[in-house]
Amino acid sequence: MWHGRGIRRSGRFGYQAMLPSGVKTEDVGAALADGVLTITVPVAQAATPRGGARPP
Repeated sequence: MWHGRGIRRSGRFGYQAMLPSGVKTEDVGAALADGVLTITVPVAQAATPRGGARPP
């Protein structure tokens, strides 16, 4: 019989991801709020913006 108890897990969690080149590693940040982990990974601006001038 179930008595309304939820499952609670604790311990370590690990995750790895490949990041594209041009990431500003010194500005990477993370924040935990309301059980949600938000990771911010800023990317350096490209020399030519998207949709830039086309060659003639």
